[in-house]
Amino acid sequence: MAYKNTRQPKFISGIYLNGHNKTSATGNAIDPRKIPVHTATVNDKKPFEKTVPIANAAPVASIPDNKEPIKFDLVSDNLTSNKYADMIGIRSKDIGNLELFRFIDRWYGTNYRLGGQTEEGIDCSGFARKLYGEVYGMDLTRTAMDQYKNCKRVKKTSDAAEGDLVFFKQKSKRITHVGVYLANDYFIHSSTSQGVIISSLKEEYWQKHYAGIGKLKETN
Repeated sequence: MAYKNTRQPKFISGIYLNGHNKTSATGNAIDPRKIPVHTATVNDKKPFEKTVPIANAAPVASIPDNKEPIKFDLVSDNLTSNKYADMIGIRSKDIGNLELFRFIDRWYGTNYRLGGQTEEGIDCSGFARKLYGEVYGMDLTRTAMDQYKNCKRVKKTSDAAEGDLVFFKQKSKRITHVGVYLANDYFIHSSTSQGVIISSLKEEYWQKHYAGIGKLKETN
C-alpha cells in the first residue's frame, strides 16, 4: 500500500491591504482546517481520499454575500507623520494634527475634475471644502472666489498657520485657485495637471500667480 503526503496552499479571499489592488486577493478560498493527507489504492479500485483536522488551525475569514471586503490599514500614525513631515520639510514631532494628514493620505493623487466633489475627481475649491468639513468641522462656500471673500487677509506668509487658505489668480484678475496651507510654505490642493498634490509657494509658477493667504472669518 502506497501513501503520499500532500499539502495544499491556504488562501483567504475578499481581504486586501490598504494600498494594494483588490484584484490581488485570490477568489477561491480553501478551508485550512481540513486537507488531504494521503491516498491509497484498494483492490485496484479508484484511489480514495481521507481528510483529518489540523490542530490549532487558524479560522477562515468569511465574507458574507453583498458585504464590503475587510480592510486592514497598516499605515500607522507614526509612519503617516514621518511621510508628510519629510515632504514638507519639518520634524515629524511638529505634526500635531494627525487627522489632517490622515485626510491628505486618503485623497493624495485623486484626479482633478472641474465641479467634482468625490474621490473619482475633485476641483480645488471642492477639495478645500471637503477638507474643512471633515478635518475642522467647518462649512466653506463652494467657489474659490467666495472662499476668498470670507477670509481675513494674512499679510506675511511667515504668519500663515496650518489650515489657512492660499489663493491664486490665473489668467485673470479674479481668484481662480485655492489650496490649504500646511507649514513651511507648503500647501495641499487639487491642481488641474496633477490632481491632489502638495506644492510649495517657493515654486516659480505659484509665486507668479500668488494672490494671498486668508484665515476664515468667524461666523455666529
